[in-house]
Amino acid sequence: MHAKPLALSCLAVAALLAPAVPAVAAPSATPVCTPDNCDFLFEYYSDASHTTRVGEYEDGPCGSIAWGQQTGYFVRIQRTC
Repeated sequence: MHAKPLALSCLAVAALLAPAVPAVAAPSATPVCTPDNCDFLFEYYSDASHTTRVGEYEDGPCGSIAWGQQTGYFVRIQRTC
């Protein structure tokens, strides 16, 4: 019988203290993209199904790569480095 009043009093104290604890925002998992640390990688595919990659292109602060052919079927990937 004594456990219930103790449990209720603990909950009451927790409820009173909860508003006093400031909420801290979690740090962003994605770094901020700036001209010095961000570029785009283009992956080119043979058709709309995007199953066969036929080329890549990237030129920026993260690196430079170009191979294969560029087609109208591509994916643009924003990268930070």
